[in-house]
Amino acid sequence: MSKTLFFSCLFLLATTFSIANDFQRKIVWEDKIDITAIEPAEINPLKFDGSIFIDQTGLPYWFESFELDFATVDVVIRDAIFELVNDSVPMLKTIQNEELSFKSDIGVSAGKSFLRLTILPFVRRNNQVEKLVSFTITITEKQNKLKSASVAYPWKTSSVLASGKWVKIRTKDRGIYKVTYDQIKQWGFGNPDQVVLYGTGGYMLPFMNDDLSFDDLTTYPVWKGKDSAGKDCLFFYSTGNVSFSQNLETGYFTHQQNYYSTETYFFLSDKGNARTIDKIAALADVPGKKVTSFLKYDYSEKESVNLMSSGSQWFGERFNSGSSQTVNFALENPDLNQPASFIVSAVARSSGTSTMAVSINGKSLNSFSFQLIYTDDPTSWFAADGIGKYTENLPSKNIQMKLTYQGSNSSSEAWLDFISVNYQSLLSINSDVYFFRGRGVDGPVSVSEFVLANATASTQIFDVTDHTSTFELPASYADGQLKFKSNSGLTREYVAFNPGGTIPSAELVGTVANQNLHAAELSEMIIVSHPTLLKVADDLADFHRTTDQMTIQVVTPEVIYNEFSGGLPDPAAFRNYFRMCYERGKQTGTNTLKYILLMGDGSFDNRNIHGKNINLLPTFQSDNSLSPTESFVTDDFFVFLDENEGGSYGTVDLGIGRIPARTVEEAEIVLDKIKTYQTKESIGNWRNIVTFIADDGNTADGYTTIHTDQAESLARFVNKNYPSFFTDRIYLDTYERIMTAGGEKYPDVNVAINNRVKRGTLIMNYTGHGNEKGLADESVIDVTSIKSWNNYNRLALVVTATCSFSRFDENETSAGEYALFNPIGAAVGLFSTTRLVYSGSNFVLNSKFFKYVFEKDQQGNNLRLGDVMRLAKAAANTGINQLNFSLLADPALRLANPNNQVITTSLNGNEAKIETDTINTLTVVTVKGYVANSQGVKLTSFNGEIIPTVYDKEMQLETLGNAGQETTSFTSQNNIIYKGLASVKNGEFEFSFFVPKDISYKVGKGKILYYAYNESVDASGYFDNFYLGGSSNTSVTDSSGPTIDLFMNSESFKDGGTVSASSVLLANISDETGINTAGIGIGHDITAILDGDNSNTFVLNDFFQTNKDSFTSGKIVFPLTKLSEGEHVLKVKVWDVMNNSTEKEVRFTVKNDFRIETVSNYPNPMQGETRFIFTHNQPDETFDVELEVFQSTGSRIDLVKDKIGSQGIESLPLEWIPAERQVKMKPGVYIYRISATAKDGKKSSGSGRLVFLYR
Repeated sequence: MSKTLFFSCLFLLATTFSIANDFQRKIVWEDKIDITAIEPAEINPLKFDGSIFIDQTGLPYWFESFELDFATVDVVIRDAIFELVNDSVPMLKTIQNEELSFKSDIGVSAGKSFLRLTILPFVRRNNQVEKLVSFTITITEKQNKLKSASVAYPWKTSSVLASGKWVKIRTKDRGIYKVTYDQIKQWGFGNPDQVVLYGTGGYMLPFMNDDLSFDDLTTYPVWKGKDSAGKDCLFFYSTGNVSFSQNLETGYFTHQQNYYSTETYFFLSDKGNARTIDKIAALADVPGKKVTSFLKYDYSEKESVNLMSSGSQWFGERFNSGSSQTVNFALENPDLNQPASFIVSAVARSSGTSTMAVSINGKSLNSFSFQLIYTDDPTSWFAADGIGKYTENLPSKNIQMKLTYQGSNSSSEAWLDFISVNYQSLLSINSDVYFFRGRGVDGPVSVSEFVLANATASTQIFDVTDHTSTFELPASYADGQLKFKSNSGLTREYVAFNPGGTIPSAELVGTVANQNLHAAELSEMIIVSHPTLLKVADDLADFHRTTDQMTIQVVTPEVIYNEFSGGLPDPAAFRNYFRMCYERGKQTGTNTLKYILLMGDGSFDNRNIHGKNINLLPTFQSDNSLSPTESFVTDDFFVFLDENEGGSYGTVDLGIGRIPARTVEEAEIVLDKIKTYQTKESIGNWRNIVTFIADDGNTADGYTTIHTDQAESLARFVNKNYPSFFTDRIYLDTYERIMTAGGEKYPDVNVAINNRVKRGTLIMNYTGHGNEKGLADESVIDVTSIKSWNNYNRLALVVTATCSFSRFDENETSAGEYALFNPIGAAVGLFSTTRLVYSGSNFVLNSKFFKYVFEKDQQGNNLRLGDVMRLAKAAANTGINQLNFSLLADPALRLANPNNQVITTSLNGNEAKIETDTINTLTVVTVKGYVANSQGVKLTSFNGEIIPTVYDKEMQLETLGNAGQETTSFTSQNNIIYKGLASVKNGEFEFSFFVPKDISYKVGKGKILYYAYNESVDASGYFDNFYLGGSSNTSVTDSSGPTIDLFMNSESFKDGGTVSASSVLLANISDETGINTAGIGIGHDITAILDGDNSNTFVLNDFFQTNKDSFTSGKIVFPLTKLSEGEHVLKVKVWDVMNNSTEKEVRFTVKNDFRIETVSNYPNPMQGETRFIFTHNQPDETFDVELEVFQSTGSRIDLVKDKIGSQGIESLPLEWIPAERQVKMKPGVYIYRISATAKDGKKSSGSGRLVFLYR
């Protein structure tokens, strides 16, 4: 439930109050003012920490959300303190309010209330603008005497489909249809007279929850008679998929096409009581009026093009500037003495005002115009709508309506939406199925008589106003006229039909198996899967049942449609099914529904008009298809479940995600990622890293620093509230930007991002510009780079506060989808955007995401992604903007950050809680601690390893202002002075390190980040209660540099050997005082220079890792890519902590020939299963692999094909379980051959032996 209230300061509602809560707040304003005007929602003239920009005024707003127990509250802002502000800033001219203005609204999500408060922190007093600097928020919860957020609907306890025989049939347009008794018997029914017709009609289900029209199938009446061939038939009325409604003021009609279906479905069954179309009693009253005509509605609407491939509006005939189109109408029995009402609706795209001229049968009518479109502005409306309304006498029954479009230039174009006509039609039957309407009460007249000409004695009259309760009207026939009476004061819908005429037959769809979702057991999660992906959905459900002990239902769309929308595709059927389960769970308090997964791609083309057939599951699209900022696709619709919610209005009640797979292969890729994400192979200190990438801005936003500011605000929030994480900041404006033939680029940013992905990051968060093809104008991430990401055991959750990056409902695959379906890495899931969005609202939602993403549930576990999404959206409430954020992931997946913690007990023998003396350079530091659970209890059974990373003090950095914009400063603590590896025994650890000479001499707080792990669990933590800086009085004599041994790909490499274009540098390094990785001293980085070219210099500080329980030795593993063929030399330079250096070279020759070096399998001998691996010369690549297993006689017993990735030069394991593959084996020796094909088509193979034993 969501409701919006507008308050002025100290506005109070009188009611009965509970305890009030006070919240004191301060606003910390920045000193600098930037008055650059930029795009709506990004204007940034005045800033404070956490400010948001949500409208076109360019003024900053203050936003906060609160979780409450009640759904009704009073909000007061008091004790407000203001300061004068320089009101020469143009944006401040709009401030006229003397009292503080704020807006609050409440949303209810899963029974929890969220108060969202937005304040405009300015007032104008005495003709001067003042800014808010501090205030108190008083929130008073009150007993909610209003109707609760959701009143449970009395859902049926069982579906009629639960038993009996069922056959589905379908119809096309509105009409009377028949099924013959012979057909009924062919379909397996014994007695056609006892067959029951079920359905719900062909209209769309209501979008709003409080307008629920059907719960399960309902019976329909049938009329029994004979057709033109004399065959016994059941006749029934079908609404078709176009609904008609009457404007009560004008009396005119309009139409609405079904967004999701062009067919209507019915069901035949032997269950229940058959209903017949019964004849009502005749009226005895004398009619006071004779009705010989009625208001008929006709229209022409071709739906062939969706201009933005977004929303539910489709258009037809296209016009160039100066072109004409003619639409013909053959009106039925028009009364030429009565005027008709025409409406012409069209849209146009033109940079100037344009017009549409209209004529009827050669008579010119008034033209109508279209507003101009800013065609160069991607945020502007794509096209403007125009409408012409005309009342004209009809020249004849044949109408030629000619439309001529005149644009402002040759590139202008227009599209017809529809033409409609309301006209008086004489009641004269001209077809075997004839529809008409009218009402029987008019003014003083209490009964009217309808007179239909051109009737026959066999003509039947049905009242079909309520399509579920059709009834026959008594009529009298004489001399070709049929008469009947009506006393209804409302417009009624009628049909006259001749059963002996040409009546279309319903088409058989097929037999329907018994089903009963209405009686299904309650579950925590529902997976809706397209049938082609059902096995993958079942596998995922089994995975969660086993690993999480979750209760899960897996259903297909058709099963839901059958019970909740009469067999028609309709997203509201999903919503109603989820709502039923959700409400029942709340009532029982057990197995409350929490998560929804949609397994299957969706399309803006819900009816497959374009014939692409990628709409495996329906999408909910906006009504608007013309405005990039107001058109949307959202899965939130499915989980707006409170009574007064629906459409685009509401607060999500469940965590919903979608895996937009089109094929089984894509679905299996995601399933395998989900499983791998939680295995021991994915354990690593990448789980301690959160990466923030910030754009530098472009012409659309005036090159401001807003993206960097927002990313930095999020990074600071993580550092402050979750200090165990390392925040890796990749801000574009801190790197050199260069001009290339392809435009301006940030090559070092591309390298930094690709390296970060390869090494792993828990979350990769991007703020800035983007589109379906990539991120930033400089393409720092594009489809090519995404497809190359090879981080299968270090998968990231990707969050993008940008436009359209993960649009899934278009025919083309988006960059976000490529990240999800990358078989060798990239993303385990995305919380990402599907349409154009604004940065101000993005920042609000992004902030709420980080508020919840690291929170724990009541059992101390990480929240599931669905919960994070639900809570973030409930707290943010940014309207349409957040509807365009979708979770493309398994909503039941938990983020992989460790639940256990690492606690420091002492530093240099001093208790950790006691502040130590400053640690100087050239001193040895010893740290002790232990691994504990989330409650701080030592895990004495924990035996494994710990990676401590010691960071120097925070540094103040500043962006470069590459585009001439202002710079922005931020702090970073990323200089590593030591990264080690130590043993953990019985939960305890100890390590030592030597403080380098090169640390900053300024005294400040250092920081240690920990990551501990063994084969089953991991832990993280931090310690910062110590200071670093100054120089040591200790004299250390050391004039020798480190010892270096260099290799390529493996330590068996011989200098001058052959490698591939993608290879790995290996360096074993040792020094008695330790290796300098601080990177502060000029020229003291660990570097590698390729072929003596200083432009090919790589800084390797972050790639150095000490050996276990030693700070004097370690290794570097550094990937090299795109090496040219031929001879190369790589010179590595390393410094020790005393600033002594050593250089060493390794020579190698690059040949791109792919070859397998070794093959092996483990265990060997094997019993039930074994795993095959191979080494090769193409590090981190993915191959198409064939495994062949042969008997000793040479007979092949199995062939396995798979796509296998690599870690370095070793392939990921290929599991082989003979029993699962129906391979029968006897004890003995078998031969196997592994053949692999690289991306460039080159092949290599290797053979080995395995021994099979009885189990």
